[in-house]
Amino acid sequence: MMIHLKRNWPAKLLSLLAAIVMWFFIMRDQNPVMEVTYTVPVQVQNLNSGYIVEDAPDTVRVVLTGPRDTIISMKSDNLRAYIDASGVKPGQNNVTINFTPPAGMNLVEVKPDTITNITINVDEYAERKVPVEIVPIGKFSDDIALKSVTIVPKEVTVSGRKQQVNTVSKVVMKVNVAGQTKNFSAVSTLEAWDIAGNVLDVHINPNQGQVQYELNLLRKNKAVPITVPTVGTVPEGYEVKAISATPTQLTVTGREELIDTITDIQTEPVDISGATEIIQGTYNLVLPSGINSNTSTVRVKVEIQKKAT
Repeated sequence: MMIHLKRNWPAKLLSLLAAIVMWFFIMRDQNPVMEVTYTVPVQVQNLNSGYIVEDAPDTVRVVLTGPRDTIISMKSDNLRAYIDASGVKPGQNNVTINFTPPAGMNLVEVKPDTITNITINVDEYAERKVPVEIVPIGKFSDDIALKSVTIVPKEVTVSGRKQQVNTVSKVVMKVNVAGQTKNFSAVSTLEAWDIAGNVLDVHINPNQGQVQYELNLLRKNKAVPITVPTVGTVPEGYEVKAISATPTQLTVTGREELIDTITDIQTEPVDISGATEIIQGTYNLVLPSGINSNTSTVRVKVEIQKKAT
């Protein structure tokens, strides 16, 4: 048997090599090497908690090669590039974007290139509390008075680059008040302004505010009935049959909170002491303070008759 194996061994070795090469090509055709490009997020690692970086790239493009099966089975969501910020200081810093390819994959290229350093700006981190102010857009009409304004939150935290945070003059909430006549609320995104009114690039927490406006009408009209009070009493055996005023109602004007409390307007009292017949005449209206009317007097008629026996 060994004699047969030793015969023509060069030809047999060549056949084995040919089989190996053929297997390699077959397997390469079945699972070819492919090139793929991914956009991956960039993480800043090891940054001093007292520093902040805001101009580092959010993503980079990486070009990888590897067997098709490996590429298909790989979860691209797990890919991450990173910047090692352990040695950075405030100011401009040259750093490298690093990327480690997954097992079975080869890195072809990263854009921007990992070899060429990129420049990032590092600043000290700062934060402080700032009250929220309202900046009205438009204006209320002349017959509207502002009763109260409630802002939530009353103050917020601004944070970010120390230079920007220190420049914040105020945090504002813009509210459109034009045409508003009744109580209303509004929600708006907050902005941080410098002393010149320029919007600053800082973080605001929370970044939205809510405002509640309570308004009053300076002049509100309302139609109310006229009532006639009396003083004294009629003699024994007599009674008041009816009391009437002409007109029976009038329109009053005043601030909304006052007008809303008015249910009627009275005349000055009519004295019926000892009266045995009709009392009629012109009587003045008694208008509460802050309430006005074009009518100041009305005709009053008090009917008095004997009681039926």
